[in-house]
Amino acid sequence: MENRRSFLKTVIAGSAGGTGFAALGARGHEGVDPQGAEKARTVPVAVIQFDAVSGQVDRNLREMERLSTTAAQAGARWILFHELTTCDYVEKAERVVELVPEGPSTKLMAKIAKRCNCFIAFGLAESHRGRVYDAQVFVGPHGYVYHYRKTWLWHRAKDTSFRDEWLRYDPGSGPEIFAIDGVRATCFICSDGDSARCIAELAALQPQVVFYPNNREGWPSLEVFGKMAKTIQAPLLVANRVGRSVIFDCPGGCAVFSAQGEVLAKANREGREEILHCKLELPMHIS
Repeated sequence: MENRRSFLKTVIAGSAGGTGFAALGARGHEGVDPQGAEKARTVPVAVIQFDAVSGQVDRNLREMERLSTTAAQAGARWILFHELTTCDYVEKAERVVELVPEGPSTKLMAKIAKRCNCFIAFGLAESHRGRVYDAQVFVGPHGYVYHYRKTWLWHRAKDTSFRDEWLRYDPGSGPEIFAIDGVRATCFICSDGDSARCIAELAALQPQVVFYPNNREGWPSLEVFGKMAKTIQAPLLVANRVGRSVIFDCPGGCAVFSAQGEVLAKANREGREEILHCKLELPMHIS
């Protein structure tokens, strides 16, 4: 559904108003040519599906550490977890919210990223200036990188699964560009993808890679995600959880798509934990 608040932003080092900041196209970044043409790269990625238990943040973080370490030891440079990884959906989001980047989950995952020399994206409930956000946080070997706040929130009247996000979360300000590992990236979350406006804004950003964490019981076909990647014209990493999310059984089905919408790798849709590995070829970008 469309949300009334929608802004197109680019996050540049030192700029105000974004949820994070990183230098884009800076000299000396891995994979960046000083003349402005970024070289084509192949990045080993891992998209992880596992069962995050509602409200049990400490337990979920232990599992995230185990899975991140395993993925990194197998060669993954980028690791993507599903939406609300640390806490899942809960009746009162205020009970599990954290600050970013100074909160305990961000600090712990940053330590893991440093130890494993990788980048990790994971979901949590964020508290900021009296507001509560469904956020995806990115950390790397040098600490916090960026976080995105879900904008087109899910709403279903009389929802008994704690998934009516209108009752629990505030909307973010829409997708924006950030730099991860020297690459132009962007992110959107679950029901953001149901908005044609969101997809159009993602395409206008001209990213080199797109991260798309989900937390769904009803899982679209691979063709739906392939069409998104083709419309945005960038490789797409799609994550979803497995296990029981309050009252729903989630199937998994993580996948990686090329910029042409081709399936490069896919995980099981039978609800089993899996670490999906893929060597992702990133297209060259001319600044």
